[in-house]
Amino acid sequence: MIHMSQQLTIPDCVFNQDGPIIDTHAHYNLEPLYADWPGLWAKAQSLGIAKTVVPGTSLESSRRGVEIASHEENLFALVGVHPSEASASADLSSVISELSKLLENDHVLGVGEVGLDYFRLKPEERESQSQLQQVWFKAQLDLARQHGGWLALHVRDQQTPSIPTKGNAYWDAYEIVKKYDWSSQPFILHCVSGSPEYVKAMLELGAYVGFDGNLTYPKADSLRELLQLVPRDRLLIETDAPYLPPQPYRGQTCEPWMIVETAKWLNNYLSDTKWYIEIY
Repeated sequence: MIHMSQQLTIPDCVFNQDGPIIDTHAHYNLEPLYADWPGLWAKAQSLGIAKTVVPGTSLESSRRGVEIASHEENLFALVGVHPSEASASADLSSVISELSKLLENDHVLGVGEVGLDYFRLKPEERESQSQLQQVWFKAQLDLARQHGGWLALHVRDQQTPSIPTKGNAYWDAYEIVKKYDWSSQPFILHCVSGSPEYVKAMLELGAYVGFDGNLTYPKADSLRELLQLVPRDRLLIETDAPYLPPQPYRGQTCEPWMIVETAKWLNNYLSDTKWYIEIY
């Protein structure tokens, strides 16, 4: 049997103005979507979403993602523990063992979403929690390298410095990621944020870049600046449902079909502006 990860690659999912929509990040495995995921998936399909990737944020949601993907040939799972779920009381080796077992499933593409998120850390816990997150991140990167396939990164912080800064989630993530060779295993910057310099550095390592509904927000100029940096053959679109609904639906639960609005916005944007492409 051909493994699913060999059937759908990250380059297969690059945004195509004339092609079907592929949502590279939607949480059908989280509430409130999980309760009616078959109905929501049917609605998404009816509006032109061809395939969707369902990432994990914990062991439980990773198992749910695998369960969901096993029922639909055009839904695929990633498994992993979100940085905000990293726990000093959990047995990390046991968690890695369980994720490794899930990665053997034919409906699993790879590891995600994993990374570093210092955004809501209190000053007094920042050092200890950031170190804990890094331990979990490195362990899951090792797992991704062992198994191959996809890797989806979640990286976020309050500050977006333009130069490498120790103790900042973006640059800490970069320092960790660059220690690996990604030439044959591309990875995704899910729901990209950070400084242009950080994104350029990650592109040089081989990153693909995912944009979400917040790209359509009137004040999202910093995201649109990042969009200008991304070569067309590295551009992905996501919903991150149930989060970050596109502008017409702000204040509502983001449902996967809403990616149609993001695709429409991006089509208009790409048609109306000069696209700057640099070769990395």
